[in-house]
Amino acid sequence: MKFLSPSRRPFSLRLGTALAAITLFVGAQAVTFGGLNVAPRGPQNLNLETGATELPQGGTVTDRQGGLKLTASRLQLLPGQTLTAQDATLTTQQGGTLRAPQVVYDLKTGTVTATGGVSYTDARLRNLSAPRLILNVKTAFVTASGGVKADTPRLSGSTLAFDLSTMQAVLTGPYTVRQGTLNASANAAGRLLMVFGGNRVVRSSAQPDATTLGRFNPYLK
Repeated sequence: MKFLSPSRRPFSLRLGTALAAITLFVGAQAVTFGGLNVAPRGPQNLNLETGATELPQGGTVTDRQGGLKLTASRLQLLPGQTLTAQDATLTTQQGGTLRAPQVVYDLKTGTVTATGGVSYTDARLRNLSAPRLILNVKTAFVTASGGVKADTPRLSGSTLAFDLSTMQAVLTGPYTVRQGTLNASANAAGRLLMVFGGNRVVRSSAQPDATTLGRFNPYLK
């Protein structure tokens, strides 16, 4: 088999190889990516082959339309497609704070997926933890799954779905919930509707009506 030396390879081949390896250094300045305002802590490295921008020292990303603000130790942006963040803290316009080792924001579907051991706190829920949490930015629904726990109200269950724009949440079984006079538990078939007033559950139902449950079912799968 005959190999060409680098100097005798076709120009297009040599140029393509070079472009695949080139990373463009851009100074640490705020930039906008398809509606996301990004303030990096350090350099921005543009990969000319993939179109992705790497921020190895992380930074802050603001999505004003979605009402989100995210800070992370490392970021990767693929314009119009995804934002990936490591060691991330995300806040919502409704006052929720989410922390996770890995966050992926799918800009096409408008969903934020946090994994690796997630914690979440807002006015209703304190120290909610789960292996996986999905925030649907368009509908303001949040799903914590894989086994959830929270300090306030003190609960555990399989999946918890809650609506950021209302004071309702649905917990699937097997679950237990303790707060004040609320003392509820059920097996795997159980569904508990909780209605919050401030930081307390003021009403609950182990048999939610079909209309209410229908709103939550797409986020409980």
